[in-house]
Amino acid sequence: MQESIPHPRPSRDVIAALAYQLWEKNGRPAGQDMKFWLQAEQSLLSSLKPQPQAASQVPRSVPPPPAKPAKVPGLRAKKPASKPFKGGPAL
Repeated sequence: MQESIPHPRPSRDVIAALAYQLWEKNGRPAGQDMKFWLQAEQSLLSSLKPQPQAASQVPRSVPPPPAKPAKVPGLRAKKPASKPFKGGPAL
């Protein structure tokens, strides 16, 4: 189960500053203060959401791939025993 971590909300001053910038950028239209406030708030909230990482998208029921054996200095891996040749064309 994934736990929800609360994210800090932007302060009123930060929202107001961005809303003012948006209002100026759009020609200072009268009577649209709520529109720019909500747009600024939404923009700030979406920028605070954590971006999913590739590793977090893997279901927990899938085990991790097996680790490679560690190499120990001075230790060589055993070679498989060679088998005598059996079969083949009769001469």
